[in-house]
Order: sequence, then C-alpha cells, then structure tokens
Amino acid sequence: MIRITVTVDADHLDTIEAVGAALRQRGMRVDQVHRTIGIISGAVGEDDRALLESVPGVQSVETENTIRIPPPDANPQ
Repeated sequence: MIRITVTVDADHLDTIEAVGAALRQRGMRVDQVHRTIGIISGAVGEDDRALLESVPGVQSVETENTIRIPPPDANPQ
C-alpha cells in the first residue's frame, strides 16, 4: 500500500463524504477527510491508484513521499 492524498474539486466539496465512499469502493483505505480544505488522505494498493482518478469529484491523486533522516550518530555512508 502507498500513502496518498486526494484533492476534491470545488464542485464536490459539499459532497466530500460521498467522494470518500466512492474511493473506498475502489479500494482506498480512507484515514481522514478534511472537509474545509477538500483533502482525503489514506492508502491504496499501487495497482488501484489509477482507478481513483476516475472517481467523480477527484481533482488529483498524489503519492505522499516519506523522508527518513538517519540518527545523528549514524555512519553517513
């Protein structure tokens, strides 16, 4: 599973819960729905990611990047 952020378009902000339900039906694990900013965050299998872009109300689907910083005492190489 990869972590993703889905942006909901302005025309569907009032029905963001329905957009979230449609995303769940297409395999997304919805962790949070941020109504005021129109963002739905969660995770999905890499093969299912493209399916989410076809959900009505979805403006974009972005993969979240994880940055890991080694501890200060770690060997740099």
